[in-house]
Amino acid sequence: MILAGIDIGTNALRLLIAEMRRKGSRVEFRPIREERRITRLGEGMVNSGLLSPPAITRTLRALKEFHAVVAEHPVDDVIAVATSAVREAGNRRLFLDRVREEIGLEAEVISGEEEARRTLKGVRYGLRADDRNILVMDIGGGSTEWMVVTDGEVRGMKTVGIGVVKLADRYLASDPLSEADRHRLIRGIEETIGPVLTSLGSFTRHGENPPISGHRLIGTAGTVTTLAALELRMTVYEAARIQNMSLGLEQIEAWYRTLVGMSLNERRTLAGLEKGREDLIIPGTALLMTAMRLLGMREVIVSDYGLKEGVLIDWFERNIDSHR
Repeated sequence: MILAGIDIGTNALRLLIAEMRRKGSRVEFRPIREERRITRLGEGMVNSGLLSPPAITRTLRALKEFHAVVAEHPVDDVIAVATSAVREAGNRRLFLDRVREEIGLEAEVISGEEEARRTLKGVRYGLRADDRNILVMDIGGGSTEWMVVTDGEVRGMKTVGIGVVKLADRYLASDPLSEADRHRLIRGIEETIGPVLTSLGSFTRHGENPPISGHRLIGTAGTVTTLAALELRMTVYEAARIQNMSLGLEQIEAWYRTLVGMSLNERRTLAGLEKGREDLIIPGTALLMTAMRLLGMREVIVSDYGLKEGVLIDWFERNIDSHR
């Protein structure tokens, strides 16, 4: 089967068209086409609680472009999911109706827990090394999820309602970021995620609190992949080069110091920094850095695989028998 998966995120939209097949008990896929657009659908929601008209317009335009790409391929089905921004928006019905009426696409609004479950499927598919004891961190635009796998079994998932877009709206009040704003940003992150990270210990073998001993940290989504691209000074993004790459805490701390010391325009000149992430990379890096410090993790393994892959794998696993 050929499937198309669309991830309607708070910051970015992602499209993956892939050929799916079953090989024994394992689902395998071959990517055919991938697209990504930064539309900042959740921009301004911290104050309004609503998807703004400009953000809706940008997102609908991107979805129409995705629809045209899908039409170029013999796709059997399209699976679209919407995450934090849409599920929290007071006018989400308006947005979903326009997506259906203008594009002919039915988008499923998934919970933070469901987002984490499908993301984990995508991440585990792409890991090169042993995935029996891992902690996956998914930094989104409007929410962040952690998923714990212990002895090969999914033991628990946690989600918090902060991501790079919300943090940027709340804390990026100066350019370059002032010392006071830096303290506010880090303190706000610590206060929000601290209790959640402490609770992750209950999902491990012995119920220990962080650091979670014996677990490797895996990072997925735009912040982590962008940091990898910055480290490699990529002028053209190559997913294969950053997949399973290791980033040390000291590298991430060094990038944070560099990024906060630069203006928005200066960051735009950095090789590896995708257009549209010039401001968001600061709260994303701060969030990753703070989580690693609180967890006692010295490195993070980068995963380009995530929700868009997990959406297709999950759908295929649940539906393949009925489509034979």
